Amino acid sequence: MLPSLQKLPYGAVAAVAGFFALPLSAPNAGVNSVNTTTEEIAAAPSPDKQSSVQLSGDDSCMARTICAIKERIRWQTPAWTPSQCRRIAGAVSASAKKYNLSPTLILAVMINESDMNEKASRVYTRDNEIYAKDSGLMAIRCLLDKTDHCTNGNVRGMAWKDLMDPVTNVEAGARELAHWRDGGGITRVTINKRDAQGHLQRVTKDVPCQHKNHAFWAHYNHGPRYIDKGYPRHYPHRIAVLDHALATVMNLPAPELTAGRITIHDPGKRERTPDRPMEPRFKKLCHQIMDSASCSPVALNERAN
Repeated sequence: MLPSLQKLPYGAVAAVAGFFALPLSAPNAGVNSVNTTTEEIAAAPSPDKQSSVQLSGDDSCMARTICAIKERIRWQTPAWTPSQCRRIAGAVSASAKKYNLSPTLILAVMINESDMNEKASRVYTRDNEIYAKDSGLMAIRCLLDKTDHCTNGNVRGMAWKDLMDPVTNVEAGARELAHWRDGGGITRVTINKRDAQGHLQRVTKDVPCQHKNHAFWAHYNHGPRYIDKGYPRHYPHRIAVLDHALATVMNLPAPELTAGRITIHDPGKRERTPDRPMEPRFKKLCHQIMDSASCSPVALNERAN
C-alpha cells in the first residue's frame, strides 16, 4: 500500500473476491465493461468550463445538497468549494441523463464507495507490486500496466490519472451502472435440452441476470454474479437507503426504488425497505443526508401520486 493513497470505505470490499476470480476478459465489478472509447470519456468539460455552466433548478439544488453532505461526511479531507460542488452536480446530472439513471442513485453509489473523496484509492498488490486500484469518487477498478494505464473493460488504455478526474470518474461509474442494468449481469440456470438422439438432458447455461431478488446495482459491487450469501447480499439495500434519503431531500423521483425487489429476503426477518436503514453506518449516513436538506423534501410516495 502506498502511504500517500487512502483506502476506500468498506463498501467496495465485497467486490474484490468476485472480481479476481474471473478472467480479465470477463465483465468485472467496479470496471466498465461495455464498449465506449477513452476519447468519449475524456471529452468531459474542464473544471473552469464546467463551473461556469448555468445549472438548472434541480442541478442547483443538487450542488447545494452535495456541498452540505460533503461537509458532514468528509473525514480528514478538504471541503469542496461551491464551484467544485457545481462541477460534480453537473457531471452527475449529465451522466444521469445520458444513461437514463436517477442522479440520486449515482450519488448514493458515490457516497457509499468513497465518502465523496475524489482522491480515494484502494490499492491491490501482487508480489509487492501494485497491479490494480479502485479509483476516485465511484471506485472504478483499473488494472494497471507498466505505464500506469488501465488494461481492462471500458477504461482500457486510459491513464489512471485521467480516470481520477471527478467528471470522468462520475461518467465512468454511471456507465457501469447502466451496463449492469442492461444485461451485463449473468446468472446460471438449468434447463432440459434434447441431445442429437432426441433424449432430454439437464444442462446448465449462463443467461442475462433478470435481477429478480435484487436491484441491478448489486452488480456494481458484486460483478457479473450476484452474491446471495454473507454480508455482501444486502449491498443493494445499503445503496437504496442512501438513494431514498437523497431523493427525499432533493425532491427528485427515484423510480428504481419501486421497480422491483431491492434485496434478497432473509427468511424469518422483516423485509428490508429503502426507507429503513439497518446497519449503523447507513443509519448515520442517512441522518447526515436528511440533515443536509437544501430543497423542499417530498416523500417518494407523495411524488408518485
